[in-house]
Amino acid sequence: MPEAFDQRYTQYQTQRSVLRRFVRRAYLTSARSQLSGPTLDFGCGVGELLSTLPAGSMGLEYNRATVAHCRQLGLDVGWYDGFEDQWQLSAIPEGKRFESMVVSHVLEHLDAPMDVLGRLLGAARRFGVRRVLVIVPGRAGFRIDPTHRVMVDRAMLESADATAGSGFELEKSRYFPGDLRALGDWFPHHELQAVFRLAE
Repeated sequence: MPEAFDQRYTQYQTQRSVLRRFVRRAYLTSARSQLSGPTLDFGCGVGELLSTLPAGSMGLEYNRATVAHCRQLGLDVGWYDGFEDQWQLSAIPEGKRFESMVVSHVLEHLDAPMDVLGRLLGAARRFGVRRVLVIVPGRAGFRIDPTHRVMVDRAMLESADATAGSGFELEKSRYFPGDLRALGDWFPHHELQAVFRLAE
C-alpha cells in the first residue's frame, strides 16, 4: 500500500473544518441508513461512521496510526492487512457476529478491486453478514487522490464478477448526493453507493 497511509492521513481526517464536519454528517447519515444491526466497518478510517453504529460493531483498518486513534476513542478496531490474509477477515475474533458490513472508499485503492470484493463477501458470510454497503468515489473524486488505483464504476459493481461464488447479489445502487452519475464528473465528493444482500 502507498506510504501515504500513515499519521498524515489520520491528521488530515481528524482536522476537518467545522463546515466540512457539518457536511460530512450528511454522508454518514446516508451510509448508516442503509445498514442494520452490528456492523463490520472494513477500512473504517478514523472511526467517523463506526462511532455511530450499533453496539457490537467493529472496524478493521490498515493504517496503524488510525487504528491507534480509534482505540483512543474507545472504538473496537483491529489492524488488518488483507494482502497477507487473502481478504479472509481472519483478524475478526471467533464468535463475532454481524448483520451488515460496509466497505467505504476502499476498493479504488486496489489493483484488483472486484476480486477483493468477491473474497470479502465470501468471508463475511462466516460472520453472519447478510447486507453489504459498498461506497466508491465518482470520477472527480477518483482523480484528486494519487493513492487511487482503479476507477470502480456502476458497471463493475453490477457485473457478475463482483459477486461470483459469494452468495451475495446486488440489491440496489445509487449516486449520492444527487442520484445522477454526471455530477461525479466535476463534484469531487460525489459517490456511488451499492448494497449487496445475501441471496435467500
